[in-house]
Amino acid sequence: MVANARVMVLAATNRPSELDEAIMRRLPQAFEIGMPERKERAEILKVTLKGERVEPDIDYDHLARLCEGYTGSDIFELCKKEAYFPIREILEEERKWRPCPLSFI
Repeated sequence: MVANARVMVLAATNRPSELDEAIMRRLPQAFEIGMPERKERAEILKVTLKGERVEPDIDYDHLARLCEGYTGSDIFELCKKEAYFPIREILEEERKWRPCPLSFI
């Protein structure tokens, strides 16, 4: 065990009003980080989509404008959710053309 070890706790929330008072007493230093501006949202999109297959002419600035009011976490979740749409479309298309084995019921 290290004699002079220090522990730092860093927490983040999108809903500070829902935090318990006991937690707030134990985390005395609090500061607000505002919502990302358009340029920052575009950068968040670029970082989130880095390494993913995207169209080469993707307009991150346009997407960032559409995401006004979104946090970085919101943008990340949006990208994750949108990634499943092509899979859903393929499955729906497959269901249209493949008869259900229980179609006699």
